[in-house]
Amino acid sequence: MSTGRSPASELTLVDSGAHRVDLLSDACVVDDRSLMSNPADLLARVDRARDEHRRIAVTDVGTRPESLSILPLIEPDIIVLAPELAGANADVSAAARALHVLAAQAERTGAVIIASGVDSERHRRRALALGATYGMGELFPPVSAAKYPAKGPMTTPTWSTPPADSRSPFDIASAEQPSTVSTKQLLIEMSTQIELQASDAGPDTLTLGTFQHARQFSTRTRRRWQTMAARTAYTGVYGIEMADVSTPGIVTCSLDPVDDLVEEWNVVVLGQFFCCTLSAKDLHSGNSDHEREFEYVVSHDRGTVVRCARAVLSRFEARRAARPFGRAAGEHDRTD
Repeated sequence: MSTGRSPASELTLVDSGAHRVDLLSDACVVDDRSLMSNPADLLARVDRARDEHRRIAVTDVGTRPESLSILPLIEPDIIVLAPELAGANADVSAAARALHVLAAQAERTGAVIIASGVDSERHRRRALALGATYGMGELFPPVSAAKYPAKGPMTTPTWSTPPADSRSPFDIASAEQPSTVSTKQLLIEMSTQIELQASDAGPDTLTLGTFQHARQFSTRTRRRWQTMAARTAYTGVYGIEMADVSTPGIVTCSLDPVDDLVEEWNVVVLGQFFCCTLSAKDLHSGNSDHEREFEYVVSHDRGTVVRCARAVLSRFEARRAARPFGRAAGEHDRTD
């Protein structure tokens, strides 16, 4: 959606408006609630906006881990900080966590950071410390956005991840890395190691799993993913009839039985400081369940992981999903 906003001011200069710039009036503005409510719709809106050569802005960033997890997924042009971050009563630990994530995102993509709620000189200094270059708030004299044409300092795109030619995470990953064949037993252990790394990757991390069918999301596996969900921003699992599985802290989404993703086993982890995808295709061979064979590939390439995450999230439909009903911490397992 578009939104009209007051022009932002350079934080290094406070004057009557000579250094204002209108960055948001024609932008497609989203927030982390869009990710939580309907990620497929969010990704479609961002793609449409980019096709129309519009900027992408994420607002209210920094106070919730979910607001940080959306950044590597959509690579926005503009990041608008939540007003609480610059406020006098800001949570120092939350601000410190946000600072690391914001710095990594800005360095990698060149995104412009705008601080909102800059109502005093103290707020301005705090916004600068957080890496913001522009600010909006009562400190700056109000002006009309019409006086400042939509423009800004970005000269190159902030997104580096090209569109995927396939909706199959396995096809995306195997196009960049050689694949090999393994039994289910080994893949279970590999998945477990990636999940443990995801749990330690930071609360801004997004984790996704596809399990073919809900029956593959066993009790032990569910406990393991609940533990991971308690330590990450967004955890979603997909499979046939998966929406019927209610698991605290996890978004469960059913796959159409004819969807090719049903043939795959995927673990996708996307964070600012760790990213990985394990993608495997069922070969329907093997003498027992644990000896079932899969062709698989592992990738730590950020562009590949982003495309795989988008491919999985594009399956999300509100009518096929069950919302998480709280985070479960404590308990510590794929179908084994």
